[in-house]
Amino acid sequence: MLDLILNVAGMLLMFGVACHTIILHRRLTRLRGALAEAGTVLPSLDASVGRMSQVVDGFAQRLQTDLTAVETRLATARRVAAELASVNRSAEEASTYLDRLLRQHRRIEDVRATALPRELVEPKGFAERAGLPKIPQVNGTGLTAPRRSMVNELVS
Repeated sequence: MLDLILNVAGMLLMFGVACHTIILHRRLTRLRGALAEAGTVLPSLDASVGRMSQVVDGFAQRLQTDLTAVETRLATARRVAAELASVNRSAEEASTYLDRLLRQHRRIEDVRATALPRELVEPKGFAERAGLPKIPQVNGTGLTAPRRSMVNELVS
């Protein structure tokens, strides 16, 4: 009986090994087919990787060029900002100077607000010769230069 059990166990074991060998044979056949297909795909895959690396290099070079352009523009913008600050300071100084001149002018205009009478500005008899209208007297009294006696000046 032990012989029979060992023979049956040996037969089952051989049958299992045969089934496992058939399965391994099929898997190896599929693997060889896949490797054969991969052998034809690998050169095109290699070429594709080469093209992609060229594209990436082109992007990197373009990015470097754009960064250089941005840095140049930024430097130019900083220089223009400095010039604008200088011009702004100059404009503020000019504004301060003009305000001061305007204040001086207003003070002078306030002093000149009272106009000098025409008699003190024009030569004597000019209004009559030119036919200009007569100026009315202010407060009933005319503005005349004070008359000094020549005798008093000579004596003193």
